[in-house]
Amino acid sequence: MNCVQVVRKDFDSVLKAMFRVRGETNRILIGDALARHYYHDHGLGTEFEMAMGAIRHCLKIRNQYAHFEWWNDNSGRLALADLVDIANQNAFIKDLASLPTFYVDVALLNDQEQYFVYTDKTLAWVNYERRYRAGDIKTNSVPKPTQLLQPALHLPGPLN
Repeated sequence: MNCVQVVRKDFDSVLKAMFRVRGETNRILIGDALARHYYHDHGLGTEFEMAMGAIRHCLKIRNQYAHFEWWNDNSGRLALADLVDIANQNAFIKDLASLPTFYVDVALLNDQEQYFVYTDKTLAWVNYERRYRAGDIKTNSVPKPTQLLQPALHLPGPLN
């Protein structure tokens, strides 16, 4: 929202447009539609689109933990299963052990957290850089972060 409201110069309308709708995906789509051309007009189209892609990947990571069932199966990793996907199928499911299971470990969780930090820094940089290029501020005090590759959602698998 902040990247959008600084280019639209209308905090109230941007806030209301983005938060009167439900769901993060809808908010991302609205923010993208409201701001994209402002960033392209100042030579930041690629960077803005990369930031939007990073946000979308963070949402996938977030949704995995919010909408999947997770448990300790004593493997030393966190077990995950997509219950929404399973519930929409007609197969008989008798217990957690019979679900298609994915895993994450501490190293992957750390990589995912670092990607969230990278995304936050990227959004801040593109926000300030566009304002700098538009002449709204005298300098961009936010350093451009080094690009990170998107981390996996889970370890390769399913493992059962």
